[in-house]
Amino acid sequence: MANALLDNLQTLRGRVQAGPAGKFLRWWVEELRQVLPLSWQRKLQYAARRVTFSVQGDRLEVGIDENRRLRTLEHFPLAQQATLQQQQLDDLLKENDLLEAPRFLLLESSSVLSRRINLPAAAEASLAQVLTFEMDRQTPFKAADVYFDWKILERDSDSGQLRLNLYVVPRREVDQLLRPLVARGLELSGVDVVDDGRTLGLNLLPMQQRQRPANPKARLNYALGAAAALLLALVMAQSLYLRGHQVHELEKAIAELQDEARRVVRTRQQIEDASAAASFLALQRAESPLSIELLADVTRILPDDTYLDRLVIGRNSVQMQGKSQNAQRLIELVNQSELLGEAAFRGSTRLDARSGLEIFEVNAQIMPVDEG
Repeated sequence: MANALLDNLQTLRGRVQAGPAGKFLRWWVEELRQVLPLSWQRKLQYAARRVTFSVQGDRLEVGIDENRRLRTLEHFPLAQQATLQQQQLDDLLKENDLLEAPRFLLLESSSVLSRRINLPAAAEASLAQVLTFEMDRQTPFKAADVYFDWKILERDSDSGQLRLNLYVVPRREVDQLLRPLVARGLELSGVDVVDDGRTLGLNLLPMQQRQRPANPKARLNYALGAAAALLLALVMAQSLYLRGHQVHELEKAIAELQDEARRVVRTRQQIEDASAAASFLALQRAESPLSIELLADVTRILPDDTYLDRLVIGRNSVQMQGKSQNAQRLIELVNQSELLGEAAFRGSTRLDARSGLEIFEVNAQIMPVDEG
């Protein structure tokens, strides 16, 4: 069950690496590495060191792989007692600050079969399974009898082809080299290949056999990273809360200003309406005489033998109804007025039998005021 889970994880990892997310992640990591200061880059390279072991005849060579470059630390004779060498190895690794570094067995390139093959680009998502099925066709071995890994050389999107190097080594040869290492208490993280003094960055060891050395510093770093992520999330949440609160306060202030602005607009409209009404009245007053002026003028022009029963002063005209000894002359008197004109009787005059006076009804137009 554990092997099946590891296979599924490896398949998922292959799909992620082959997909857009994997391509973006590789580009992003490389860009980040390029912009880091040189001192940080050296520290990252130092942290990525690997302990290497290689069997050279009857000797065990221990070295350091740093940025694909090898440096030898010590040689141990395999004929020596394994338990004694285990302590010596621990002391050597502790002295060089390599106790938590991954440990790799190195194979010479001459002992590894390398073959360049082409596959459809879609096979990258499950490359391990595809190469397992293709093993007996591409190599003289069966998949169960070998350890293998690959290195992608080119992804040709135009032709939809994936070009890679397949590296294969018989299991029995690797297992034979692993025995003296296991006897000395060494747990390996992988098996790599050396070519011209440089490692190829492979790992021929199956996923289920890879061991990860306990690293208390890494656990502490993970804990600190988790704490930093939690603090960052809290800071972001607080920032969002404060921003939301500020937005709420701003919206409230804007609403109050909008209410004040609406009140100002209403007040301004009322002022404009009142001003328009005042202007209208002033204009009317300027264009037409006052009612009291008209009343005074009517009083002045009517003779003493005439009196009014009804006087109506309208907007453009004046109506006079009353009795007079000589109603016919009233038209001439009204037309002589500076404020009235176009006087005319409304109907015919008639004689009042009781008073002996003529009953009349005259309508006259109000003349505009001469501004000059």
